[in-house]
Amino acid sequence: MKRKSCDLFLFFVMAFSLIFSGCQKEIEVDLPEYQNKIVIEGSIENGSPAMVIVSRSMPYFSTVNLETLLNEVFIRDAVVTITSSTGETENLTLSYTENSPIYFAYMGRNIVGEPGKSYTLRVQCGESEYTATTSILEPFHLDSAWLAFADANDTMPTSRIQLTDRAQTHDYYMFQVKVHGKKLYDRLWVTSMPVAFDDATFNGQTANYEILRANPSTLFVSQMTDEELKDFYRVTYRHGDSVFIKTSLIDYTAFQYWSAMTYQLAIGQNPFMSPAPVPCNINGENVIGNWTGFASTFDTLYYE
Repeated sequence: MKRKSCDLFLFFVMAFSLIFSGCQKEIEVDLPEYQNKIVIEGSIENGSPAMVIVSRSMPYFSTVNLETLLNEVFIRDAVVTITSSTGETENLTLSYTENSPIYFAYMGRNIVGEPGKSYTLRVQCGESEYTATTSILEPFHLDSAWLAFADANDTMPTSRIQLTDRAQTHDYYMFQVKVHGKKLYDRLWVTSMPVAFDDATFNGQTANYEILRANPSTLFVSQMTDEELKDFYRVTYRHGDSVFIKTSLIDYTAFQYWSAMTYQLAIGQNPFMSPAPVPCNINGENVIGNWTGFASTFDTLYYE
């Protein structure tokens, strides 16, 4: 009796398999053709000149290396100009700089960012022109910053900060971190997570945040060893590390861009996630990017 029940069950399984396999249909999906865009990423900070990178976007599965970036992506014949709200104008020159992810950028020299001023960017690429305006606000100082240990036996702390928000303004914050140590030496500032946030939940109050080194650039990780990668992605600190924390206030248009980048960085390198639109404050056709004014202050922690 059990044998017959088993045979009958197998019969129905095979029958349903044949029925449903006959219902399968191949679906052809026409993917939209990739559209190349101009990418403009620029910033000016109090006490520093402007830096602007002008490039072309790339398809997701493109091969990325320094040679490709310099020869096919980076635009080296653009005309880049900034003008301050007080009428100063400067043409930026293509220069080598350690502050650029790809070591080259259009750099200013004479105009240095000042709080209370706005700056207009103009980029000429062939027959196309792109413009944007940003402001440098009044810098903001933290109440304190410290290394945060989980317990008495913890040897790999994170960093925490305390700030008292200004009640009379709606503020937009951005934190970045650099680590200089025995095994890890950050060339570029690394954003925290979230990348940017506002004071909507603590306006005029004192807040306490953990600042994590959360989003290091992956541009050249293919050239790193496994040991280097292990240190490169860490969010905690080691003996001998100097931890630099940059606190920046940004304007609303910059906040829209950088807060939207939080989601893009959170989903990582997964091409199958649904992308969220990233606002762009660059005026022009077929362009993405941002022109940001940073009002920054700096704090340093030493893990001795």
